[in-house]
Amino acid sequence: MQVALITDLGAITEECARVAESIGISLTVLPPDSGGWQSASLILLGEDVREAPATDKADKILVVLDDDEPSSTWARAAHLGVDQLAMLPAAAEWLSGRMIAAVEPPSAPGTTVGVVAGCGGAGASVLACALARRAGADHSTVLVDADPLGGGLDLVLGAEAVPGPRWTDLSASRGQLRPSTLADALPRHDGLALLSWGRDDTVDLDPDVFDDFLAAAGQAFDLVIVDLPRHAPPQWTRRCHHVLLVSPARVRSAVASSQVAKRLSQAHPDVRLVVRETGAGGLDADLLADSIGLSLAGSIRDDRGLSAAVDRGEGIPGGAHLGRLVDRLLGEWVE
Repeated sequence: MQVALITDLGAITEECARVAESIGISLTVLPPDSGGWQSASLILLGEDVREAPATDKADKILVVLDDDEPSSTWARAAHLGVDQLAMLPAAAEWLSGRMIAAVEPPSAPGTTVGVVAGCGGAGASVLACALARRAGADHSTVLVDADPLGGGLDLVLGAEAVPGPRWTDLSASRGQLRPSTLADALPRHDGLALLSWGRDDTVDLDPDVFDDFLAAAGQAFDLVIVDLPRHAPPQWTRRCHHVLLVSPARVRSAVASSQVAKRLSQAHPDVRLVVRETGAGGLDADLLADSIGLSLAGSIRDDRGLSAAVDRGEGIPGGAHLGRLVDRLLGEWVE
């Protein structure tokens, strides 16, 4: 037992059970003045409880209904020696978060890496997929497609037919996400967890849904690779430990990437540039980094066979040049 509810009140039992069921947590209901709560890490108290269990090994929350008088409920909490109060159903999402934390105590979050294209067709999606695929061989990794207009990372990987939830499904469910449930539910391709868009999805990504997902993913995975859109809200960039901006080595691409770099740098202190070499006539990678004002993380070569492989549904070929950059970056981020 990890979450216990002490009450004889049916209405409170129903509300708490509804919250627990929504996140897949078992709720043990006990009558007041009884035992059985000793192994719980979270104890919920109905307003019919006269005395709170004497323990400092579990958090205690007084649960009341929205139609109760706030002043009297806080007085009741003070009498019980409880400093946390959940008024249901309004506080259902907050309470679900507390239940999740009790069942799956938060640990040090995994590393989150944001990859952003400086312009259309820069190669950010390819780099994100390459990072995730290589990392997934040694670490629990999830690849996140946060750009609804990007065409779909599942297509890049050749995983569009893999069943499982997409962003629209998560948006419809709302509320707190339990890390273990999320890890089990996401589509898998060659062992790599993936969250992308359905082919018929037309909705924008709700910032709250994105934040809830990243919080849960950071607890569930060692590494979270996010393909961010250029127009991503600043708070999405701030959620990343590392940010890479990808730009082709062309003048117009550099101008566009410079504008994106300014936006990213306002939200994150360490944005680095990855240059996609474009062959003869392309700009020098170091000069491009200097002109944009970012430190150079590395470069990748323009692979003519890659687009054809993606179109055939074969995923990303493992080129040696791209592989060396990916290995070096991953070596900086994860042990």
